[in-house]
Amino acid sequence: MKKKLVTLPLLLVSSQLFAAQCNIDLKNEIHLNEQRLEIQQAGGETAVVDSDNTLTIHGERIELNSDQQQAIAQYRDSLNEYLPRAKQMAQEGLALANDIVDDVAQSFDAPEAFASVKQSMQQFYAEIESRYYKEGDLILPADSFNTLTESWAQDFDKAKALFNEEFISSAFDAMSEKMKAEGGLNLTEMANAMSELKQRISERLAEHVQQVEEQSAEFCDSLDQLADQEQQLHQKVPQLKDYQIFTI
Repeated sequence: MKKKLVTLPLLLVSSQLFAAQCNIDLKNEIHLNEQRLEIQQAGGETAVVDSDNTLTIHGERIELNSDQQQAIAQYRDSLNEYLPRAKQMAQEGLALANDIVDDVAQSFDAPEAFASVKQSMQQFYAEIESRYYKEGDLILPADSFNTLTESWAQDFDKAKALFNEEFISSAFDAMSEKMKAEGGLNLTEMANAMSELKQRISERLAEHVQQVEEQSAEFCDSLDQLADQEQQLHQKVPQLKDYQIFTI
């Protein structure tokens, strides 16, 4: 019966596997928040765009006309709109996981039975997020998209081991306690209940996977659009050509 719930951890990483679908990578490291964009070359040289859309390269302010400033502003806004969507997708995955756990807990009349599972899921996502967010900045190293598939595959294995053990253990404990309270263990009834539970979870996961696939495709399209926008920006502000972010 343990295999019947093994699909639950899939949602924990499904929202993060989009990177394998995108044919684009990062040429230079970026640090991004709503107020500031910093592009770092491998040698440490930087280009910085602040909240006033002022451009500074090597610590020297670059004089820009209004058309150049507008192009930089639009590009920085686009980065802030599209790049954090990966975080949003991961948060949606965590929210769904919590909803499923709450649904299972309610079906067992044991609202606190899965508290440790939810805490582990929160911690797992926090560890993933901490790799890319430092003090409010989204930090993406050069060539990081190429390495994400490997690192997320390792995360997937870790998630399976962690959540299979915790979720299944909690589910069986909660169901056993419920049956004992109702007059004793019934293996046939337990098998039927676990089968119904598996079906409910599978249906919700199928909906989530389809949604993630659509969001992933949209995200990859947005990266292509950002790369095109960047090329147009470099035509207007050639000083930024050595600080290219996206490469195909």
